[in-house]
Formats: sequence, structure tokens, C-alpha cells
Amino acid sequence: KLSFEEIEGLKTKSLAGDVSAQQIIASLTENNESFAKKTDFSKSKYIKRKQQKFMKCFTPLETTVYNLCDYFFMVNSQKIRGIRTDTLSQLLSLANVYSNARVLAVDDGQGLVVGALLSRLDEEGGRVVAIHDGDVHNYDVLRYMNSTTESSDRLRTLAWSNINRKMDPFTEELPENPSQMDISGRERRLRGHTRLSQTLDEFQHGDFDALVVSTNYNPLSVIKRLVPRLGGSRMLVVYDQSKEALLESFAWLRESHEFLNVQLTESWLREYQVLPKRTHPLMSMSGSGGFLLSAIHLAAPASSSSSE
Repeated sequence: KLSFEEIEGLKTKSLAGDVSAQQIIASLTENNESFAKKTDFSKSKYIKRKQQKFMKCFTPLETTVYNLCDYFFMVNSQKIRGIRTDTLSQLLSLANVYSNARVLAVDDGQGLVVGALLSRLDEEGGRVVAIHDGDVHNYDVLRYMNSTTESSDRLRTLAWSNINRKMDPFTEELPENPSQMDISGRERRLRGHTRLSQTLDEFQHGDFDALVVSTNYNPLSVIKRLVPRLGGSRMLVVYDQSKEALLESFAWLRESHEFLNVQLTESWLREYQVLPKRTHPLMSMSGSGGFLLSAIHLAAPASSSSSE
């Protein structure tokens, strides 16, 4: 049996590179009196625990939407409002987001849904207009996605406080003998004014191909505010962590003459451990990955549109 001092000595040699982690594990198993008495399954678990302790290894993963959603769901699910990978995939499928779609989105899950929508856009003309709280959005997840410049340019953000704003022409003039700071400051404000004007024009033009909502507010209030911007025969998809938060919206959509095929669904996922003679569901799994409310928005009748 190895003593504590001998094990610490092996650790020191391992740090110096004189002894590998496999040699340490082999020494521990050879000098463990009860190891030979263990079953094959117990031996496998014992070796796996020692490998996790002594073999510091990692596998780099590509920052895909799936990997990010899976990681944040395990580490900090509240950051992404508890949306699971299977629920996110159903959301994208229901919203029918294609390569050059124009999507109106509300995402209070720090940008995971917005990033997933952007990942579906490839061609020129595709756009995501995202409505957010505050003056600046808090889409923290986007910085992990290694987005290209083209992909970032497809995102337009708009604060709730600006959706009814009327833009005045940019009239700021430079002072006499302006400094470089004055010039760069005016150019920055001009770029911001131009971008906001373009975003407002696109938002007010409406006729979006999909409306995707994941909000901390009352979902019905958001739906009523943004549905007029949704095109005909286009999808409305609303996500929430609880069914109760969507029931009011579900009842309103069912009674409305503007929507068809109103559905409130919950995805169900069971993960399995797949090992020889030990294939079974995982002992600990998530209870829910959230709920989705979806509906088809009907186009306005030609008579009503012409009368307007």
C-alpha cells in the first residue's frame, strides 16, 4: 500500500514530467488491496475517478449554437432563461428562419436566441432586428460566437424606448478650429444617428418573416405591440420557462381571428449513458427545457388594406 508521502512524491514527479498520470494510476491500482476484489464496473469507476483527478486534459469545442446552449444550460441556466438545446432547435424550426429572412426578435436571455437566429442567415438581405431594454443591449453570449463581420452587420438593435421615435435630420456642426476629438466625436454621433435611422426605417416598414419572443415582460403585451410588424402567413414563436406565463397569450391567440394553428408545447428530452452492459438514463436530468407558444399570423384582407 502506498503511503501519503509516496503518493505526494509521485505527484511532484508528475508535475516535473518524470512520471506520467497513467503510471500514477497504475501504481495506485497495483497497491490498492481492495482493488482486486472490486467488480469490473467498480474498477472502471475507480479508474475514471483517478483519471479525472490526475489527468488534467481538455477538448477544445467549436463555439456553435448547440455547444453554447448546452454549456450555459449546465453552468448557468438562468443566464439564457433556461432554454435547452432541443427547445432552441424547435424554436428555430417553428420560426422557419431561412438564409435571407428578416426576423424581429425580443431576447432577454443575453443574446442566445439572437445568436441562433443569426447563425441561420447566410445571404444578403437577411436581417435580425432585436428589441432590448436600456440604451445598449446586453447580448453577452454573442461575444462567445466568434461571429464574422458580415454576420454582425446583419444584426440591428433597437431599444424599447426608441420604437416610436421620430428621427430629426442630423444638424450638428463642428466648432471653429475643431480638435481631432471634436471631429471624431461628431463622426461617431453621425454613424450612430444614421444606424438608428436605418433600424427605425426597417422596423417601421414591418412585414417581417418571423417574430421570435423570449422576454421577462408579460408576453401578451409584447405580442400585441409587435404583431402589427409581422407579415402575413408568417410565424409567431414565444418562449418562456413556465407554462403559466404563456396561458394568457395562448387564450388571446386562440380567440383572435388573426392567427391559425395556435399551439403550446413542451419539449421532452431524456439523456442516456451508453456503455457496455450499463446503458440507462442518466441519474440526474433537467426537469424541463421550457415551453413554446407558436401560431401562424394571417395576412390582412385585401379590402381592409386597400381601405386603409
